[in-house]
Amino acid sequence: MPDPAVRQDGWHRGEATQDEEEAAPFGIPKEIILLTGQDVWPYTFIADDSGGGCGKVPMPADAAPEEVQTAIFTQLADLTRIFHGVEIDVEWSSLTPDSWVGHIRRVTAEEPAPPGAVPEVG
Repeated sequence: MPDPAVRQDGWHRGEATQDEEEAAPFGIPKEIILLTGQDVWPYTFIADDSGGGCGKVPMPADAAPEEVQTAIFTQLADLTRIFHGVEIDVEWSSLTPDSWVGHIRRVTAEEPAPPGAVPEVG
């Protein structure tokens, strides 16, 4: 279920036209750009051949950037899994002291689990 703390514009509200019900509202994300804000942290994500989107995370300006990055990415990863059946991962780097870029890549089943990951019991 989407995180209510993360607000995306447009497709987030559960509003769907007939065309949107037949196709995902965005492609597989490739990049996220995050900016520091006052009461909200604005971000934009760029998807493959199907556009992207934008939104705002309602967190104070002194929130840890890692917390905001996690909130955005978790929501985006969940939606990508739901709409495309694809797992993604992100690597963040700083653009300026108050902006970051997250480079997204697909995660394949052959990749080993990250250190400290708990194996799934099936």
